[in-house]
Amino acid sequence: MDFDSISNFTAFAGGGALAMTIALFAGLRDRSYRRRRDLDRVSLVSWGLMSVLFLMLSIMLLATAAKFYFAPGS
Repeated sequence: MDFDSISNFTAFAGGGALAMTIALFAGLRDRSYRRRRDLDRVSLVSWGLMSVLFLMLSIMLLATAAKFYFAPGS
């Protein structure tokens, strides 16, 4: 695969999709963490924070991809 042929739109859209997938996974893990039966089993990862951070990252990447997609002359 030739990485020079990847456009800016494709790179930002792919990164945004990946970040959105990670945000969805972290949101599901946060939901299961909050609904756990054994309250003594704590998580080492703050899934809620991970979900929010990756959601913000995905919004920024997808907005930048939209900017490249709708730019005049492309």
